[in-house]
Amino acid sequence: MKKVVALFAGLSLLTLSFASDATIKLEKVSKNQLNVALDATEDVYGLQFDVVCNSKISKEEVKHAFAENDLRSNMSVYSRLREDGSVRVIMFDMTGKSIVTANNVENVITMDLNSENKDSKCTCENVVLAGKNGGSFENVKPIYEDNQQTHSTSPLQTKVKGNYPNPFNPTTTIEFDLAEDGLVSIVIYDIQGRKVSELFNGELSKGFSHQYNWDASSVASGKYFAVISAPNFTDTINMTLLK
Repeated sequence: MKKVVALFAGLSLLTLSFASDATIKLEKVSKNQLNVALDATEDVYGLQFDVVCNSKISKEEVKHAFAENDLRSNMSVYSRLREDGSVRVIMFDMTGKSIVTANNVENVITMDLNSENKDSKCTCENVVLAGKNGGSFENVKPIYEDNQQTHSTSPLQTKVKGNYPNPFNPTTTIEFDLAEDGLVSIVIYDIQGRKVSELFNGELSKGFSHQYNWDASSVASGKYFAVISAPNFTDTINMTLLK
């Protein structure tokens, strides 16, 4: 573990930074569950950060968000509970592939808080991101959001959380919050703009974390786009299928 940390830190110090932005968000989705999501303007090849809470995190239940059949299940993910009760997380792919693609919000870690304190707060500190060829990100902004459904029956705004995993093979999950009741559609297009699949088209009630799965077994590897339309809202996410 010490060798991994030293290698990652040394890489970030020896390479030049480039004008890229990233946001790492801690989102408390329930009393005891914390999600960590990353959004960056360039592909991310390595990630290190510390999660510090005013309640202790259970070491046994820190897990990455990738299923065993995900292409990135071979990605190296290390987490270590420190004496001060914080958790250090390091993620990278030994094959040199990116772990998060540009301009696509992705959940990277899920944590269970070992606490009955529903008002516990967390911060993300000591964030290091490695880009292509070891370049470091110039601007990294940590954000904390408390989106517990016990505090609110519906989100304040409609927001697409992205799809995960991404890249994927052959299934991926699209997740979004819906602020208004109404007609919602989720349509998949290929890179030529041709309609590939319609995952949903109908009425939905407002609420947190609507999820729809796309099984891309019948289509070829490549770039695809999901267009999510809702009342007073439209957003597009980029998806990569690798078979």
